[in-house]
Amino acid sequence: MKSVSKNFISLFLSDSLSRVFGFIATVYIARILTVDGFGLIHYGLAFLTYAMLLTNPGVTTIGAREIARDRNNTRIVFEILGLRITLSAVVLLLCGAGLLFIPGDPSTKAIVLIYFITLIPFSFLLEFVFQGREEMEYIGVSRILQSATYVVFLLVLVRGLENLTFVPVSYLIAYGIATAFLLFAFFRRYRSFRVRFSVRFWRELLIVSTPVGLATIFNQAALTLPPIILGIFFAKEAVGVYSAAYKIIIMLLIIERVFHYVSFPVLSKQFTSAPKKLSSTFSLLSRIILAITIPGTIGGIIIAGRLIALVYGTGYQSAVLVLQILMVYFMVTPLNSILGYGLVAVDRQRRFLFVIAITAFLNVLLILALGIKFSAPGAAIALVVSECVGLLIMNRELKKIVSFTSFTYGLKPLIAAVAMGIGMFVLRIFPLWIVIPSGLVIYCTMALVLQIFTLEELRNLRKTFIT
Repeated sequence: MKSVSKNFISLFLSDSLSRVFGFIATVYIARILTVDGFGLIHYGLAFLTYAMLLTNPGVTTIGAREIARDRNNTRIVFEILGLRITLSAVVLLLCGAGLLFIPGDPSTKAIVLIYFITLIPFSFLLEFVFQGREEMEYIGVSRILQSATYVVFLLVLVRGLENLTFVPVSYLIAYGIATAFLLFAFFRRYRSFRVRFSVRFWRELLIVSTPVGLATIFNQAALTLPPIILGIFFAKEAVGVYSAAYKIIIMLLIIERVFHYVSFPVLSKQFTSAPKKLSSTFSLLSRIILAITIPGTIGGIIIAGRLIALVYGTGYQSAVLVLQILMVYFMVTPLNSILGYGLVAVDRQRRFLFVIAITAFLNVLLILALGIKFSAPGAAIALVVSECVGLLIMNRELKKIVSFTSFTYGLKPLIAAVAMGIGMFVLRIFPLWIVIPSGLVIYCTMALVLQIFTLEELRNLRKTFIT
C-alpha cells in the first residue's frame, strides 16, 4: 500500500504545476479583459459554483471515505455516478430556464450559460475514487491536463474583450478533457463501467451525505457571496479587486487542498482499523500546517504590495489591502479544513454541518454589514473573522472525540516567523528574489534553533502516515 509521503509529494507537485497554469490563466485574463471583464468572468464562475454544489450533495466525500475503507467497493461508484448525472440534468434544465426568462444583459447570460454546461463533464468526474484508493497521481495528471488545456485555449481564442465568451468555452473544454482522462484511468483499473439508477440506494446515500453536502453548500455559498454582493452594490471593479487578491490566496491554498486530499482517506481508515493512531495523526497535521502557514502569512503581508504589482500591474493597487487581510485567511483555513473533514472521517458529519452552518451564517451577516459599507476590504475582513470563529468551534468539536494538541504548536513558528518578518521588512528595498529567499533562510534558521521539529519527530511523522 502506498505511503502518504509519496501521495503528498505526487499531489503537491502536480497541483503546484496546475496552479501555476491556473495563475497564468488568471493573469492573462486580468490583463487582456481589464478589471470589468475580469469581474464579469468571476461573476459567472460564482453561479457555476452554486450549481455544482447542488449536483454533489456530499456524495463524493462519503464515496471517498467508503472506498478508503473498502477499495473494491465499485457499487458506490456507479450509484454516485447515476445520482450525480440525474441531479446535473435537473439543475442544468432549471438554470437554463431561469436564464431564458429572467431579464438581463445578453452577454452576461451567455457567459453564465456556457459555465452551466460544465455540469455535464462535472457529473462524470471520478476524483473521489482515486482519492479513496490513495492513487493521487491520477488526480494530479487530470488537474494538469485541465489547467494546461485551459491556458492553451485562452491563448489561442482570447485576444481582447470582444472574445469574452471564449473564456468559459475554454474552461468547459478543459474540464471535459480532465474528466475523460479519469474515466479512461478508471476503466483500465476496473475493466468495467456502469451507471446505476437505484432510488433506494440513493436515499440511503443521501441520508449519510446530506450533512456534508449542506455544509459544503453553506461554506461555498459564503465564499462566493462577496463577488455577488460587491457586484450588486458596487461597480464590477470592486469584484475584480476582490477576485484578484482572492486568486492569489487560492493559489497559496494548495497546502490546504493537498493536505485534505491526502489525509482524509488515511484518517477514515484509521478510525475503523487503528483508532488509537488518530491522536498522533491530528497532532502532527496541526503542527506541520501551522509551521507552514504562519510564516507564509507574515511574509505575504509584508510583500503584498509588490506581489500585486508584479502579478497584475499598477492598475490593481487597491487590491493590496484586501490581499493583506486575506493572508490571515490563508493561515487559518488549512487547519480548519483538516479538523472539519476529520469530523467526517470519524463519522461525525452532523457536527461538521453544525459548525459550518454557524460559520457560514456569521460570514453572511458580516459580509452584508462590512462588505456593503467598506467594499472589498470589508468583505475580506468578514471572511477572516468568520473563519477564525469556525476554527475555534471545529477544534472544540473534534476534541470531544479525539484527544490531540493543535494551537499550542503555533507558538514556536510564530516566534520564528516574526524574526523572519523583521528581516524581510529591513530588506524591503531590495528585489523580491532577494527578500523572499532571505526570509526563508531566517525562518529555517530560527526553526532549527527553536526545534520546531526534531529529527526523531520527523522520523515518527513518516511512521505515523504509513498505512
